[in-house]
Amino acid sequence: MAPSARLAGVGAFVLGGLALFTLGLFLIGDRQLAFATKFTIYTEFTKITGLEPGAIVRISGAKAGVVTQILPPNRPSEKFRVQLEIIEDLHQLVRTDSIATIETEGLMGGSYLGISTGTDTAPSVEPNATIAGKDPFDIADLMQQMGDTIARVNGTIDELKGEVQSTVVSIGDTVDNANTLIVDVSDDMKRLVASAATITSDAAEIAEGIRSGKGTLGKFVNDDELYNRVNTITKQVDEIANGTRLVIEEAKEALDRLQSPDGPVQGMTANVTQTMDEARVAMTGLAENMEALKRNFLVRGFFNRRGYFDLSQISPAEYRQGVLTRNSDRRVTRAWQRSEALFEPDPGDLEHEQLTDMGKSWLDSAIAPYLEHVSAGIVMVEGYSQMGTPDEQYLRSRERASVVRSYLIGKFDLDPQATGAMPLSAESPESPGNTPWDGVALAVVLDKDALTPRK
Repeated sequence: MAPSARLAGVGAFVLGGLALFTLGLFLIGDRQLAFATKFTIYTEFTKITGLEPGAIVRISGAKAGVVTQILPPNRPSEKFRVQLEIIEDLHQLVRTDSIATIETEGLMGGSYLGISTGTDTAPSVEPNATIAGKDPFDIADLMQQMGDTIARVNGTIDELKGEVQSTVVSIGDTVDNANTLIVDVSDDMKRLVASAATITSDAAEIAEGIRSGKGTLGKFVNDDELYNRVNTITKQVDEIANGTRLVIEEAKEALDRLQSPDGPVQGMTANVTQTMDEARVAMTGLAENMEALKRNFLVRGFFNRRGYFDLSQISPAEYRQGVLTRNSDRRVTRAWQRSEALFEPDPGDLEHEQLTDMGKSWLDSAIAPYLEHVSAGIVMVEGYSQMGTPDEQYLRSRERASVVRSYLIGKFDLDPQATGAMPLSAESPESPGNTPWDGVALAVVLDKDALTPRK
């Protein structure tokens, strides 16, 4: 063979080998999806039954990628972390709610990783994200569970054998007792039937006697004269009822005549009513004259020095200017207490407050030294509030002062005209330490000689 022919044969052989190698490489790369664009995600399993790196990944049965790596857990409580590469063409089917499972191809086939398509509402999974994994179904575990179940069933059957036997014995004893009872009461039943027949016969004789007119009941049923007497008595009762009705009507007419406009009772009532009206007019005029006298500039100082103030007409501004102690020898002493020690939310209306038991006890001890003098002085309950807008502060301070005033009047029978409630909002220049006060102050206005409380 010529050298050129040999070289041509060698070249053809080499070219054929390269072609076969290239074809095989292409087929293997296509099987492993080496030439497709892919993205990486992860999933986790407690156990990986038969799953190995290089296993196929399928999405809804379609070949979608390969398992590139399986990372073992660092602790028994952790899971196996499986790295997957999936072609980009099926990226839109893998959603955040997709679930990965380990499947088997046929009965004897190898394991592959299956991924379910997610829902349309879930977003697509991001690269390098982790989707949920569902542990594979293990035949060995199923067989173990079946064995345990069969063992429990056998144990239950063994336990029921003794109970079934005892139940059958109890049923037999019950049947024997029932037979004995029937035999025992058979004689009593016979006597009962005989007695019933006797009673029926006696009832028939009694009915026959009534029809024949024997006895009291028979005479009443059969004697026409007795019926006529009863009928006569009934008519007499009706006549008595009619007479009583007439008497009642005459008495009613007599009362109507007494109460008529021309009757004596009506005239007497009219005189009494006129007298009471005149007395009421006179008392009203006296009260109006007294109120006018209190405001007269000639004698107003006399009344004010004796505590004749209309506390409901005093404004907070006048009160702060000392209207109760001006032009008099009276002085004010105060006892201060904060709201958290006095009040709590009203269970019936949480927007309002009520006194606590601790607050009532404090009020009792604070007013006690002055009780024997308050009849000659004035008690003012000053309300303060630091919460909310100015109008809310005013309303809350007024409510607190009114609650304490009502308690003191009801508990110690104080004079309502000399016991007032003064809403002072958030301004408390005379509070302890000149600090903003949130609560109440019990102000007692007395003569200087009575201000020293008794120890």
